Amino acid sequence: MAQQCFMFLDWGDGWVAVNDHDNDVAALDGFSIQWGTDGIDQQPDPSVMTFRLRDATGWLTGRALTLAGARVLVQISEQPTWGMLRPDMGAWSAQRMRLAVLHQAYTPGNPSDKSSTATTLFDGLVQNGGEARPHGGGWLLELSASSRMILWKRLQKQGPVSSDARYTGLHWVGTTAERLTELNRRAKEAHAPQANVNGLDTTASVAPYRTDDCPSQLDLLHRTYAHSRMWPIWYEYPDRDASRIDYMPFGAPASIGLDDTARLTVTDWTGETLDGLDATDIITDDEQTIVIPEPVTQFTIQGKNAKSNDGALEFDEHETELTALGLLPANLTITQSSITVESDVVSADTSEGVWGRASGTVWTPSSDERETFAQLLVAMDRRLRSDTIVFDSRRLDPAIHARLYLTASSGPLVIQGAITSRLAGDDAKPSAGGVWASIGGTLTYQWSAGKPHLRNEVTLWPLPVAAATATTWASMGAWPATWSQCALTLAELSLVHTYQQPTTITEEP
Repeated sequence: MAQQCFMFLDWGDGWVAVNDHDNDVAALDGFSIQWGTDGIDQQPDPSVMTFRLRDATGWLTGRALTLAGARVLVQISEQPTWGMLRPDMGAWSAQRMRLAVLHQAYTPGNPSDKSSTATTLFDGLVQNGGEARPHGGGWLLELSASSRMILWKRLQKQGPVSSDARYTGLHWVGTTAERLTELNRRAKEAHAPQANVNGLDTTASVAPYRTDDCPSQLDLLHRTYAHSRMWPIWYEYPDRDASRIDYMPFGAPASIGLDDTARLTVTDWTGETLDGLDATDIITDDEQTIVIPEPVTQFTIQGKNAKSNDGALEFDEHETELTALGLLPANLTITQSSITVESDVVSADTSEGVWGRASGTVWTPSSDERETFAQLLVAMDRRLRSDTIVFDSRRLDPAIHARLYLTASSGPLVIQGAITSRLAGDDAKPSAGGVWASIGGTLTYQWSAGKPHLRNEVTLWPLPVAAATATTWASMGAWPATWSQCALTLAELSLVHTYQQPTTITEEP
């Protein structure tokens, strides 16, 4: 990789580049970021970064006591060019560096600049504590930081109330949309990221809380949409010097395509089409171990039941079970295993009309919603998973594959040429193929043999695949690829939804 990671700090007076080539404040020796989660049964905690700075002068170490709470940003520069070199370095003819070390002479611009093309990998706040020790005539400073999602976890105050007697003793009263508006308003006041829920249903009614129960804003966000068939997992996505709280919908089907050279592509829930990855570019363990997951037979949405007590509303738990609808082999369902999530959706009403007169609605999953949950169970239970998956900058260039190195879900991935692609299940579908998305992992950065090295060891999670209902030879249309180009098994071919067609160019007479 011909790029380098740069760290910026903001004590309140703007960004200061820690390891640029002008100020020489310190050198970023390396970092490790724990991010995401291990499975869709739990939401991620804020990402945590531990990092090391080599402070040659002691300037930064002497100010270590005032670093707590400072904003910290980590970016990776874009692929540098000669034109990015600093004017004070003189004419091109004066340059003596090799292209392989060009990144060491370039610092990206201020991250708040809208024209900045650097990719932000982490946006957080320096935490209390740490340590420093003498090192090579200077100091080695070790610190930690949490992503700014932690501010949502810390915000834990009473929510909106109502003068309506039906809501006596309750807070966080309001519709789903009103709750989101209030969450984002408070986040803005706390200089925290805003939450984006585009694509999620906001019509279902959510239950308020007793005034002696004050959940965090992060929990409120999770519980507001936990019943969604999109199955949103929430991450912090950084961009330049800002970030947003956004979701990856692990329940939304993705579709697989083939381009005109028989290369796999994947189209996500927004309609964006992404190129596939070569298995040879992905690092696994030496044994190429695959994991056989424990079957999950149902989802349990632990929602709320609306009741009344002398005309005032009360809420207790009500469970909604969502099964595989017979789409799994009977032997997999012998032992019941459930994923349970806590939700604020009102899924039952025994209030004798009080909840309805307060404009409350009851969520009952439709047949389409139940089918979506069932397909998610099938994707989880019928896919073998690689034990180790590593995206390494020596094989996958961050300039081209930036989404693989974010401390948030990569979005849909399709991998071509894996040894496991030869495996097929009793349903004639690939046992270890299909569409995946990273759900969590550890991102590390270090210098190796004088070169920067970025590595993201991730957990991949299977996504439902929106396959054609009846793929036939006619489905290929005028697809121009030859059979010799098709490094695919027939099982993989059965998952293909779209075949790229030739482009016709009409010339003007």
